Amino acid sequence: MDYRLRISPRMLELLSKDLYTNLYFVLAELIANAYDADAENVYVDITNDSISVEDDGVGMSPSQLNDIYLFVGTETRNSEGNARTPNKKRLKMGRKGIGKLAALSISNGFQLVTVNEGVASAIFIPNSIEHDNEILRELSSEDYALKHITDHGTAIIMNSPKVHIPSLKETVVNNLSRIFPKEIADFHIHVNFKGNPIEIKPDEKTIMPRLATLVTIGDEYSKLKGSLDSDNKNIRYEHIDECAKTIDIRNSKQEKTELPLIIKGWIGTYRTTREMKKEINEFSDNYLAIFAHNKMGQRNILSLVGKNRVYESYVVGNLHIDAFEASDYPDMAGTNRQGYNENDPRWITALELIRPLIDKVVKMHSAYAKLESEEKNKKKLAKQEELERELKKKVNLASAEMSTGLAKGLENNDNIPDLVSREIVKMKELLGLKSKVDANKKKIIISQTLLDKQVADVIYRMLLFNGLPKDTIIYSNSDDPESNIPETDVYEYLRKFFVESASDEKIFVLFVTSKNVLNVEDDEKASASWGVLMEIGATWITQKDHWIFNRDGYEPKRPLNIEQKIVEIKTIDNGDGTSHLSISGACCNSFVNKIIIACQKCGFKPKSFEENKTYLTSLVSLFEP
Repeated sequence: MDYRLRISPRMLELLSKDLYTNLYFVLAELIANAYDADAENVYVDITNDSISVEDDGVGMSPSQLNDIYLFVGTETRNSEGNARTPNKKRLKMGRKGIGKLAALSISNGFQLVTVNEGVASAIFIPNSIEHDNEILRELSSEDYALKHITDHGTAIIMNSPKVHIPSLKETVVNNLSRIFPKEIADFHIHVNFKGNPIEIKPDEKTIMPRLATLVTIGDEYSKLKGSLDSDNKNIRYEHIDECAKTIDIRNSKQEKTELPLIIKGWIGTYRTTREMKKEINEFSDNYLAIFAHNKMGQRNILSLVGKNRVYESYVVGNLHIDAFEASDYPDMAGTNRQGYNENDPRWITALELIRPLIDKVVKMHSAYAKLESEEKNKKKLAKQEELERELKKKVNLASAEMSTGLAKGLENNDNIPDLVSREIVKMKELLGLKSKVDANKKKIIISQTLLDKQVADVIYRMLLFNGLPKDTIIYSNSDDPESNIPETDVYEYLRKFFVESASDEKIFVLFVTSKNVLNVEDDEKASASWGVLMEIGATWITQKDHWIFNRDGYEPKRPLNIEQKIVEIKTIDNGDGTSHLSISGACCNSFVNKIIIACQKCGFKPKSFEENKTYLTSLVSLFEP
């Protein structure tokens, strides 16, 4: 008995159906085919009724069409000898020989017209066949219409496509420019969307002016620095000459070799994430894409290399790793070229090299955000001081006018209620100015030492959870620049806008107390605790409302209000050099109530008690007292 592996004709339908699920990845495959055919131009025409892709490449002779193109799965690149195109010597994008199935994934079949040395061949390729070696229907010149091809080139025409056509041409243009973001010599992508022609421009240069930070890798990418916003002095830039590592790997012949894995490209962060996507089908602006041989291999790897930090939502970048497409080595790309074999040593090594790059750009963005916040705070403080001066001036003037008005009214025996009402009406402008002054003030201060940051961070996160904006909180050791000290001297800020203010608006203080508050054995610790002592004194003098969150059995002292119910928090050693916080059920309830009351007193509507308790128990553990 001779055993043979047989492939059902239905495999063509099954493969094409699920291979590509996105219009833009289909177009990318067809554009890549044009690139590999040494085309200088590729034309994408989209209407509500049809999608066509034409190129001015070399085209195919009838024998090439039959023996190569129609032989599904024929590997087009398996060594350095056939890694480049015949005429322009481009590194080929294609490899698997199944890119032709892309058009079938969004249509019931397509017309293929190819012209080589003036000879045209035209056939219809269905997305299903009944038997092997099925004869395909040839087309006459009356069956199709070419818009761009003359003496050479290839066209794929899909009538009545089975895919959603976007409503905005910008969606198509933006998505394709992100799949092909780099300027490629002698290769141009033209899109005609419902009669509106446009040429795809490299996306990298359009992104640069929007960035807050930029790290370029490799000399050819250092020129991108010139496209940054030169008017913003806070923008951070860094260049890395080389990001590479030699790895031990077996080639296609299973021979042990050493392969240099070199990463080039750029990573940056946006200044803002507002007003990005315009349509649901548009690719996200927040991504880190991988390219090889100028072709996108994976749209976004941020979830694989990030640590879920806040500023990672600002990250954007394109990294080029040609070792992923090294022709003498096993093909590591997924069937639809939107992913890689995660067990391949090239993939593992690349992620190891990329993670520090993400760390670097996130750190740079933190520095940028701090500088921006400082400038914003300076402007806000200047405006606040101006409002304070205006309020004081008007208070003095209003007091004098009111005294005069009351005196005259009393002399004239005016009705007392009418007299008071008349003077109150005069005060309306002053009351409006007071509300502006109050609105510009910080609402809450978290008083703590750096050594108690673990507890303070929980309080801070609870406030944010209840909707308090970061810039309404003073938290000197916050990781968010918006909540850092508004100027070099927080006590000067409190003196200006709470002690000497013409407004009676108060700040709510949340104290974290522990042995660290009075630790004077170490100079550094003593310096850290000194600020808390000053804040305690300032609270007592100005009679500010406050709550106490106490750590590890410390006994707070006056002038703090020690008669109130104090939230007791324990630090639990995890046994691995780390620790976590734990509180009793009663203190958990008290913690939640204190956060809710603080938010209410600061003019914010907090979330419910149960919502707060659920969130708090995700940050700390509970123990039985």
